[in-house]
Amino acid sequence: MLLGLGGLYGVTAGPKVLAKPIMPPDLSKCHDVTAPALHNHCCPPYNPSETILEYDFPATPLRVRRPLHLVKDDQGYMDKYKEAVRRMKNLPADHPWNYYQQANVHCQYCNYAYYQQNTDDVPIQVHNSWIFPPWHRYYLHFYERILGKLIDDDTFTIPFWNWDTKDGMAFPTIFQEESSPLYDPKRDQRHVKNGAIVDLKYAYTENPASNSEIIRENLCFIQKTFKHSLSMAELFMGDPVRAGEKEIEEAHGQLEVIHNAVHRWIGEPDGYKEDMGDFSTAARDPVFFSHHCNVDRMWEIYRHLRGNRIEFEDNDWLDSTFLFHDENEQLVKVKASHMMPRLYTHPCKCYRTVHIHNCRILCRSGTASTRPSFGTRSSKFRSHGWAKLIARRQPRRDPCPRQNCR
Repeated sequence: MLLGLGGLYGVTAGPKVLAKPIMPPDLSKCHDVTAPALHNHCCPPYNPSETILEYDFPATPLRVRRPLHLVKDDQGYMDKYKEAVRRMKNLPADHPWNYYQQANVHCQYCNYAYYQQNTDDVPIQVHNSWIFPPWHRYYLHFYERILGKLIDDDTFTIPFWNWDTKDGMAFPTIFQEESSPLYDPKRDQRHVKNGAIVDLKYAYTENPASNSEIIRENLCFIQKTFKHSLSMAELFMGDPVRAGEKEIEEAHGQLEVIHNAVHRWIGEPDGYKEDMGDFSTAARDPVFFSHHCNVDRMWEIYRHLRGNRIEFEDNDWLDSTFLFHDENEQLVKVKASHMMPRLYTHPCKCYRTVHIHNCRILCRSGTASTRPSFGTRSSKFRSHGWAKLIARRQPRRDPCPRQNCR
């Protein structure tokens, strides 16, 4: 479950001794996991004759992901999106493109179904470290490419749930139609109906504030997350994890803190917290992918604010390698470094949303602290004054057409 995932991590990476990047597992050794909602099993069908190739990125134009609250009225797009997911769900149960096989990929790499190469007790975990952003970016990429292949549309993109803007903070209406393939009944019904506003600090305690106050708190929290992590990528992305090392739950970055809150807010309040509130079942809810599109967009905004610099000039991050089935049913391996060039974009004003908020003005009339809610920091961080963690804001540039995403 996503219980207990809250404040920023308390451990920093140690010195690199015989350091190596995380590499793909031996797929023949997938084993049962602690996932009672799935009867502890989410391993894929295994084909020993299947070859693994280097992924060849498609030569497609830069694709545009749009915000959910704008695409909901685009009937042509919505018909294609629903049809793509419907076809994915109707594939044979053992097909690697089948919707639930795709969802199980998240369980396999989040609930310890594989051990790292050359170990029998060090699981692969794609959360709680610097692996979190690139692995999920690839996961989105292949899911999106497969949906496009199913409807023969090479330009198809998943919409992002822009919970970082006022107009996007309610649960998206496109996922509420019970007859739609985008619907999932396993949600906290208190939160997904009647325009409830997502709480980006949610930890299973209801926020008694008004909707307008929660919106203000969310905007401030996002602004502070960016401002206080610009000069140290670990604060935003998570700590390093290298081959042979077990991930540390408290080592996640602040991007994952926000991500966790949205998962908890949507999942059922009781039982196993299905679907979104449990790693093993989260991707069974179609909203998972729109949520992660926005998480990925937050990473892109973060990089933009840092002058498009790569976060870690470290081969153990750049050469981290993952396995996925691509849009041609081929098992492929990909490196974190290969996903650095952008393969898609967003409407321009939406892309810069967080950058233009003036959180000091937003917070002035409320009670929000002027420091970020980063939780407990270890002694290794206490030597850093807050001023050293705050990078100067870059000058605003508005070279592209305005599109109102609020």
